[in-house]
Amino acid sequence: MDTTIVQQFFNFFEDFIHLCQSESWPDNTTSELEIRNAFLISQHIEKCLNTLQKKEVLDEFLSNMNSHQDVHNILLKQSLSDPSKFVLKKVVNSKTKIQQMDITFKVFVEIFSDEKLENCLADFMLEAASKQTLLKNLTHEIPKLKILELKSLIFLNELNYSEDPKETILALFEDCNQDTVDLFVVSMTNNSLQNHESVYGIAKSLIDITGSKKSNHKKFWKCLFNVDEINFTQMCLRHSEWFKIIVQALLDCGKLLREHMSAEYFYIDLTYSELVKNVKKVCHNECLKVEFFNIVEECETNINFWENIILN
Repeated sequence: MDTTIVQQFFNFFEDFIHLCQSESWPDNTTSELEIRNAFLISQHIEKCLNTLQKKEVLDEFLSNMNSHQDVHNILLKQSLSDPSKFVLKKVVNSKTKIQQMDITFKVFVEIFSDEKLENCLADFMLEAASKQTLLKNLTHEIPKLKILELKSLIFLNELNYSEDPKETILALFEDCNQDTVDLFVVSMTNNSLQNHESVYGIAKSLIDITGSKKSNHKKFWKCLFNVDEINFTQMCLRHSEWFKIIVQALLDCGKLLREHMSAEYFYIDLTYSELVKNVKKVCHNECLKVEFFNIVEECETNINFWENIILN
């Protein structure tokens, strides 16, 4: 009976392997139905493998497949270790139109899950030869914050293997825009042990750079205070020394506004409404609020001014 089960699955698996071997699939003429069928087949392959495993004939089956003259051992291992992921990777690495890639992601999410798609794409990005191209081709099916998290994984991975991480960070800072600052912030919220040194390196670099309070840092501060509140708060909670620099920047801005000083040559330039918004954003978290007012008292600044902002 066991041999019968192996033979029953063999032809079906062979068709799947031929799809995996095909250098012409997918192409610009591949339809949504064909893409869907490929994922449904991969899903069925996964179920078959589980069945073979339960019946304790998986090794016999794989040995049979491996001995087939048209199947390469490496391809067999790659395609059967995670069939749906292998099919997804074929589409991502193909030269199909971006619209077809979007369709592929949509279909994948329908059959499997958002989480599996995100995990697969994260793996692809870390090994992709052209990571930026892949990032630009990501579908709108994935939320912006999720894409940002994937970008931060790439960035941290690059820093981990960089000969001079600080130089990489400085180069990004010089070309400062909202996307860059968002990337810094999300990367600094990463709590993985393997990324610890890179995360610390980003925080230290920002402290060193902004400590000079140069007027050409205005754009950085403007972008920093436009970062998503959740990520901003997490960053502040994880990096106390950097948070002190942020608070000092807000205090300096408050003094600038209270004393009606010109911001032309100053390092930070926020309107009163922007200042209020960001102080409230900081103080929305109770721990950060306590720390904020501790710093206010240490600086002997006008505490009533800041209390009124919170109540405004």
